[in-house]
Amino acid sequence: IAGNDSSPSSPGETIGTYWPSEPPEAALDGNLDSEYTNHGSCSGTSPVHAECGIKTGFYITFNSEPFILVKFRIVTHKGYPDRDPNTITIEGSNNNESDLVFGKSWTLIYDGDAGLTKDPGRRAYGVTQTISNNSLSFASYRILITSKRGEHVCVSYSEFEMIGRFPD
Repeated sequence: IAGNDSSPSSPGETIGTYWPSEPPEAALDGNLDSEYTNHGSCSGTSPVHAECGIKTGFYITFNSEPFILVKFRIVTHKGYPDRDPNTITIEGSNNNESDLVFGKSWTLIYDGDAGLTKDPGRRAYGVTQTISNNSLSFASYRILITSKRGEHVCVSYSEFEMIGRFPD
């Protein structure tokens, strides 16, 4: 959850893993046919549960100068609407990459709707969400899922698209 420390995730079908062929990088590759799937506190064989995949996500550090994130949108994955993110947090940081595992490195800039309240269909863009009143520029961003549409063994999405601008 926002402000907490991060733990690394690895490929697998056990607690704390992502599906081996669906890594975090898939959420940022521009390919609607790939997807990121994380089990979180569940495993690939767990009973379906609302908490599976919650408190998971990723962070990314850009090679460009820090920028202000103003909008984002999420693309749903190929199947199972119950896996869709419902609410998320977004945090930013300008700390060194080695410090990004620490919650104190992050500043919360968004806590709310993922833009998928109404199911847009499969491999489809959700509603573009605007980050109001954000004037802070960051080199790194952390996205965490705080709830999903229904009960399943994981959370999945195809893309997380970020729209930003450089400071004036």
